[in-house]
Amino acid sequence: MLFLHEFEKIEAEAFLTLAADLIEEDGIVTASEDELLDEYAAALGVIGFTYDAAAVAAARDTMAQLNEVSKRKVYMELYSFALSDGIETPEERRALNELADALSLDSGICKQLEACAEDLFSVYDEIEEVLGAEPSPVLVTNEMPVSDSPEA
Repeated sequence: MLFLHEFEKIEAEAFLTLAADLIEEDGIVTASEDELLDEYAAALGVIGFTYDAAAVAAARDTMAQLNEVSKRKVYMELYSFALSDGIETPEERRALNELADALSLDSGICKQLEACAEDLFSVYDEIEEVLGAEPSPVLVTNEMPVSDSPEA
């Protein structure tokens, strides 16, 4: 997905900062997450983007200044980053909830945006299947990984 075509450079960099922060939430950055970030940077025209954890608060503030439609686009796009490694972790959910609060987005709208993103990924998968292409690296699931450690 990429619904952020109207972003100026500062907004694009803020978005990429939040995306990089989100994919680092679970402590593991996969190759598919890294590739997705690079694809977004290229599509947004940001050359040589590097993640700066100290810039996250300023990035949230920048996104909070957007109009309502753009805020919703940001949330939906960042939700796709949470799914890019195949699962949504509790850390990513916490970060998404914090983002929704920072953007003053209602939880009902967020759930609708998440459902739209999941539906869109399903359509992408169907298109790739019909084309005979490799499946999308994004697997939509809300299941939590099962821990191998015994419960106390």
